[in-house]
Amino acid sequence: MKLLKKFSYVILIILLLSSQVVIPDFVEEASAQSLKDYRTTLEELKQKYEESQDKKELTEEEVAQARDEVAKIAIEKEKLEEEIEKLEAEIVQLEKQISEKNKDMEDIIRYYQLSSTGEDAYLEYLFTSTDFTDFIYRMAIAEQLSDYNNSLIDDYTNLIKENEEKKEEVSKKIMQLEKKNKELEDKIIELSAELSTTIEGAETIEDEIARVEKKIKEYEKMYEFYKCEETMDYEACEAKGGESNLLPPGTAFYRPVVSGRVSSNWGSRSFILNGRPYSDFHYGIDLATSHGKNVYSAANGKVVEVINAKSQYNKTGKNVCGGNKIYIEHNINGVRYVTGYFHLATIKVKVGQVVSYETVIGTVGGTSAEYWDNCSTGAHVHFQVATGRFITYSNFTSNSFNPRKVLNVPSLGKSFSNRQTKY
Repeated sequence: MKLLKKFSYVILIILLLSSQVVIPDFVEEASAQSLKDYRTTLEELKQKYEESQDKKELTEEEVAQARDEVAKIAIEKEKLEEEIEKLEAEIVQLEKQISEKNKDMEDIIRYYQLSSTGEDAYLEYLFTSTDFTDFIYRMAIAEQLSDYNNSLIDDYTNLIKENEEKKEEVSKKIMQLEKKNKELEDKIIELSAELSTTIEGAETIEDEIARVEKKIKEYEKMYEFYKCEETMDYEACEAKGGESNLLPPGTAFYRPVVSGRVSSNWGSRSFILNGRPYSDFHYGIDLATSHGKNVYSAANGKVVEVINAKSQYNKTGKNVCGGNKIYIEHNINGVRYVTGYFHLATIKVKVGQVVSYETVIGTVGGTSAEYWDNCSTGAHVHFQVATGRFITYSNFTSNSFNPRKVLNVPSLGKSFSNRQTKY
């Protein structure tokens, strides 16, 4: 009876624990990594770097050509705008001349009418042949002036019509130039994006090469010390040093922040960044919360990489998409995982440090206060998880999967108030 009672308590405890944390049931086979594998990775990265340099030169050339075209368009547009101003001034002048000629013609017609119909004037002209001749002469002149005036007005009207047509034609050219200019500016933005890293968390190939070279040096020392073959898996060689070298075991993942809400899921998404629409594939899950809140390791593990973007920015002036980042390796139920934490305001751990799921590793960033992070839409933590170990961001991303498979979080837009409760 006592044994049955004890067994019941054990079952109850297991049920209570399982209602709070997620025990990963997702296992994706991760390829073993040896020192030889790292050397191969390095060669592949160097090859990729050479190819990227060629592409970079071509892209920079395209950007330069596009900018030259934009400059030429600006000059051409300025000339056309000056032409429109000139045509508009000519139209105003012609309209003024038409108005003046109309007034002249009205005066001539009035004079003609007065001369031909005024009773006193008419009787007076009949008394003398000289006056009558003068009257006939003035009538002829008036008619000639009127015809001439009408001819001038017709010419002015035609000129105005021509100028209006020219003005419309020039306006169309300006619209075409503006359209072409917009296309070129969009092209420049697109090409510039290729030249700069805008993918969240991504590194330049140069950074990845430097990281792998550093790892190879560390592994060479370990392989030499434990007399391991280059083809031996890193973990197997590391195990020769005893338990102190191994990752601390764990059984579950906990949410990296105490409270917040899910602001972006894993997968394809569209969003507004710095006032411009973007679309990308999101390799993690975003947990929005208050700026400066503690960020915890999601499970027991060891810090394997720290990216201090603030320090890099202060040295080079180069923004880093993803800001300060921490990578931690874990052994969960015998399976090796890597978790990544992006957009951190501060970093509170160092490489090689053993952590537990209760260790504060940093604080929440992602706001304008993190001037070194150029792709965040507000205070949050980007949490990403992959199988295997951390080598480079490219490797980490290729092994990434939906965090929901190992981490329990509510649905998009929903909030949570602790690190354990299941949803």
